[in-house]
Amino acid sequence: MRLTVTLDEAIALEEKFSTCYEHLSQAAGDGQSIELKILSREERNHANVLKTGKNFVFRAPDLFGQEKISDIEIRLGIKAAADLLDDLISGKADFRQGLKRIHDLERKFERVHMSTAAEIKDFSLKKLFEALARADAEHRQRLERLIARL
Repeated sequence: MRLTVTLDEAIALEEKFSTCYEHLSQAAGDGQSIELKILSREERNHANVLKTGKNFVFRAPDLFGQEKISDIEIRLGIKAAADLLDDLISGKADFRQGLKRIHDLERKFERVHMSTAAEIKDFSLKKLFEALARADAEHRQRLERLIARL
């Protein structure tokens, strides 16, 4: 089923975000480090939520509308997060640049989660993706506060 592949890629994306936040937390000051570790943990939780969504697909595949999410968009997000992590590790991106880049990714995938929610017919699963979009918006706002303190 095509949607399960998309969900697998979305899970990989959330896990990559978690790793980026974890790496940023190691480069941050004390107060920022704690916030970034929390964001990392929340991204792992997002991956777990998506895994739950994938179980819905297996149990009730007819509850899903036609998929409009571009696999390319998700793959580009995974690549962008992987590139960010590589740039942070190699020193090509500093802490501030890392925060700005992951902020942009959070903004982008807030929209992806909302469009996914719009496509799903099942009420519970729709709420799951709406919650992910709200969490992305919250992460974006928290990152904006961290960036403003630099």
